[in-house]
Amino acid sequence: MTPTPPVTRLVERSEFLVENARFVTLATEGADGPWASTVNYVPLRDPLRLLWYSLRQARHSRNIEARAAVSGSLFLTGLDSPLTLDGAQFTATAQAVGPGELEELSRWYYERNFPDEAVRARWRLPLEEFRGDGPRRFYLLTVREWWLLDTDGWLRDMNDRRIGVPLPALAHRPAARSGPEGRPA
Repeated sequence: MTPTPPVTRLVERSEFLVENARFVTLATEGADGPWASTVNYVPLRDPLRLLWYSLRQARHSRNIEARAAVSGSLFLTGLDSPLTLDGAQFTATAQAVGPGELEELSRWYYERNFPDEAVRARWRLPLEEFRGDGPRRFYLLTVREWWLLDTDGWLRDMNDRRIGVPLPALAHRPAARSGPEGRPA
C-alpha cells in the first residue's frame, strides 16, 4: 500500500494549483453526449468554487443548463519539483449565476483575473451581456470531491494514482486573498 502524504501537504499543493492554474477543463454531458471544454476561472472559497463566463449557446453551457453534474481537471507543468508537474481532478455541480449575485461575482472575476485596472477595463464586458436574453452567463462550479495526482507514488513506482483531499481543508483561505463573501480581497 502506498503511504499517503500528510493532509497539510495535500492542501498546500491543492491551494497552489487552484490559485495558479487559471484554466480548468470541464467535462459535461448533454443530449449530444459528453463534452470537454477549457475555461478561464477564478476561485472562491468556503466552499471551494470556480467562477467563469461563457456564451449561453456554447455546448458546455447548454449541458450545464440540462444537467448540473460536471467533473474536471486542472494541471500545471514546469514546476520546481521532482516531477515538474502537478494536477487535480474533481466532481462538482455547476449553474449560471443568478441576477442577485451577478454584479458582485462579475466584479470579483474581473478584479481577480485582471489586477491591472487598465487591462481590466479593456477586457470587462457590459453586465447587460450577462442578463436576460444576453449572449453570456457567469457560471459557478461548486466542488464536491477533489483528488490530486499521487506524485510521490509516481516517482516511487510509476503507477498513475490519485489521492483524495478532504474538502473542508480546502475551504478556508488567508483573508488577504479570499473572495467576495464579505472578506477582504
